[in-house]
Amino acid sequence: MPSRETLTDAAALYGIDQVTGPAGTALWFDCNIMHGSGSNITPFPRSNIFLVFNSVENRLVDPYRAQAPRPEYLAARTIRSFDAAAYA
Repeated sequence: MPSRETLTDAAALYGIDQVTGPAGTALWFDCNIMHGSGSNITPFPRSNIFLVFNSVENRLVDPYRAQAPRPEYLAARTIRSFDAAAYA
């Protein structure tokens, strides 16, 4: 987590943008973008989904430090190339 000084400097240099929308709105952004979220103040649940798309050349390898690989639902080992033409 960045220090308060780093966040203050970044906000002064680049500003802060707020993204809002009606119920059901989805926001897609690169996870490497500095981001944050306030508490959900509604009585309704807020859901998140995290997707990662890797090149087929960037296959999972055995864990470096963990005792076991991540489960399939977190780190799929099924290799399937994406074909944009199939969705055109």
